Amino acid sequence: MSAADVVRQVSFAPLAAVGELEPAQADDLLAAWEHALGPCGRPFGRQDFALVVDSHAVAVATSASTVSATVDRYRRDDVVELARLARAPDAKWALRVALRLWREVVPRRWHYWRARALVAYALANRHDGDLYRFDGWRRVCLVRGSTGGGGWTKKRAVDAVAAGPKSLWIYDLELTDPNDPTKVSKP
Repeated sequence: MSAADVVRQVSFAPLAAVGELEPAQADDLLAAWEHALGPCGRPFGRQDFALVVDSHAVAVATSASTVSATVDRYRRDDVVELARLARAPDAKWALRVALRLWREVVPRRWHYWRARALVAYALANRHDGDLYRFDGWRRVCLVRGSTGGGGWTKKRAVDAVAAGPKSLWIYDLELTDPNDPTKVSKP
């Protein structure tokens, strides 16, 4: 009997799962868990996912189109941004798991375009980005925060969390060997 035959015969209810949420559901979790940036109010491309254990959400990841027209060497329609990543207060372990599942699952489910890279910004005054580094992302640079006031945001105070410095992290999907995500192919 092959491994595939055994897998087809196994029947159980999952202890953990990842599923897509409505934006309002994700925003409610971000607010309840007091994410530093709060709910994601972007008016353009967005998808939200939850990591659920024993029928309870323990982490949420919000995918979005980037605000900037370009990020590093990529155009907006080449990347998917991890706009929010949050966890339940009693599930500190869940962020690393949620990030890895988001990196592996989202690019194939992004409704808007084929992503060539994933992008995330770490609030430099809150953490050093090790979460991304340990997951194989590359740190590109440190960027200053935004005071808002563009076409779809309100002006922010200079001391607002989003106005602080951020480190830009990128995961290049095109460099990853699709048969072995731990290996990087040569360009």
